[in-house]
Amino acid sequence: MNNLPLIKVNAVKAADICAQFYLPQEARQQLRCKMSPQEFVAALLEKRQYLEGIDFVAHALPAREAIWWGCLCLQHACGDSLSLTEKAACRAAAQWVLQPTEENRAAAKAPADKAGPTNPAGALAAAANQTGGSVAPANAPCMPQGPFAPAKAVAMAVKLASNKGDPTKMADRHESFVRLGIGVAEGRFMWPEIRNSASTRK
Repeated sequence: MNNLPLIKVNAVKAADICAQFYLPQEARQQLRCKMSPQEFVAALLEKRQYLEGIDFVAHALPAREAIWWGCLCLQHACGDSLSLTEKAACRAAAQWVLQPTEENRAAAKAPADKAGPTNPAGALAAAANQTGGSVAPANAPCMPQGPFAPAKAVAMAVKLASNKGDPTKMADRHESFVRLGIGVAEGRFMWPEIRNSASTRK
């Protein structure tokens, strides 16, 4: 690991992040009092507890960075081999990352539903849609999404993406995805900025 600070992670203590999801006892044994997120994810990597590392990174990152990380993992795992349905879902997730507007959040629901929650692209689109809105029926009072719904969907997407390819190399993909997430947390792998369409053209 690099010794760069995880500038995209807001939590100071790893324990605050771990409180957001189920952490198996074996992984929890690596957690120490006042341990930083960087120290804890390094400990998980050292012990080859990669699935727990995926859960941790998904909950440590803000939703926008987490979904972007998921898109990068899916691209790494599948390249251009996605189906049209998967491409539409991945495009919807990436569009929300590039421009996190309410319009783009709402637009992610249809491709998410079509791809389905057990598809990595579908899970990413669902994560984008779950950054706001209501889980209640259309005519019912607003019921906000769960606070960690996007993180859980991203973690699922990354794990599903890691199932693609040679099964004997799945652990390697788990590790590389955790390290990719650390790179996003360090600010090294960010989305391209969208230029204002009203800007003056030369």
